[in-house]
Amino acid sequence: MTKNLLLKFITGAAQESEKRAVLEWISKNPNNLRYFTGLKNLWVYNNMPQSLATLEEMKAASLITDKYSRNSRYSRDKTDLIDLKGGVKIKKSPFIRYAILAAASVAILLTVNILQFLKNRSLTIEAQVPVIALSEIPFEHKHTLYTNNGVKGFVELPDGSKVWLNSATRLTYPDKFQGATREVMVAGEALFEVVKDSLKPMIVNTNRDFKIEVLGTKFNVRTYENDYEAQTTLISGSINLIREIKKGEREIIAHLKPKESFVIRDKNAPVLIKQVDTSKQIAWKQGLLIFESTPMDEVIKKLERWHGTQFIIEDYDILKTRLTANFRSESIVQIMEMIKFCTPIEYTIKENIVTLNKKS
Repeated sequence: MTKNLLLKFITGAAQESEKRAVLEWISKNPNNLRYFTGLKNLWVYNNMPQSLATLEEMKAASLITDKYSRNSRYSRDKTDLIDLKGGVKIKKSPFIRYAILAAASVAILLTVNILQFLKNRSLTIEAQVPVIALSEIPFEHKHTLYTNNGVKGFVELPDGSKVWLNSATRLTYPDKFQGATREVMVAGEALFEVVKDSLKPMIVNTNRDFKIEVLGTKFNVRTYENDYEAQTTLISGSINLIREIKKGEREIIAHLKPKESFVIRDKNAPVLIKQVDTSKQIAWKQGLLIFESTPMDEVIKKLERWHGTQFIIEDYDILKTRLTANFRSESIVQIMEMIKFCTPIEYTIKENIVTLNKKS
């Protein structure tokens, strides 16, 4: 059976003989029905009105995958996450449900026809009344949560595990953990408190070249795309850092004990494990920004995420400067005044843009 013929059937362009051939093919093997259902769902995704498919609306509907939100031209419309004593407040729209139902009703109609055919082993192609019922759509429900620059967030996972998100962080998790593992995906920085389940480990996938295997523990992971290195710090319990060699094969690249930190710079670089002060590693959760002889380029990245500002560098010699300082509730102006006082850097601020230069 060709994909083109299946798509003709899905879009209603198939001839009577082609429709019968597709239905006969689907009825022969459960795998054929699964393949058809997956293709049908992809067609629904791709034909949903993009003008309605913003991230927060997809979250409200719980139907659209992370892949769709990344490809959507509206993926920049991220919703700020707000800690509400155990919940996350996300803007919802009352309209997206009907848009999704309208697109999905075509696919549901096909499903109803197919199920009727499989039951009766006979083909009926008369006009059907669309049956709109979300429970009949075999979607895998996933949530993708974002925190913008200058915003932090909190979410409780389906198993009761807790995750605090630092600014500019993305977390993807399912409605329900199924199978032998509890899998989530994180990019950015997050603090995990994982509920113990020795029979069902949590696998934290990252946007770097490693995964984290957890039974029940507390740890911090930082994997920002534009950072020079990625870091995982264990507060309590134990974790394995694993790397997939090829599909179905993996290796344990590190086993962490409490107060140890795993640092990796790139795929071919050696792994570094060191003792750290864990309170400083997770100080961001308490609103504390700590710099200890930190290179200025790293300072700039953190300030951009922390305050949602943009930096322009006029003289790159200033990147040789290092900063040691602690900040909690200071504004970006107060922070820049402190940097100006203790380094050879001067600055100007216009709207939300900070321009840095070397003192003359």
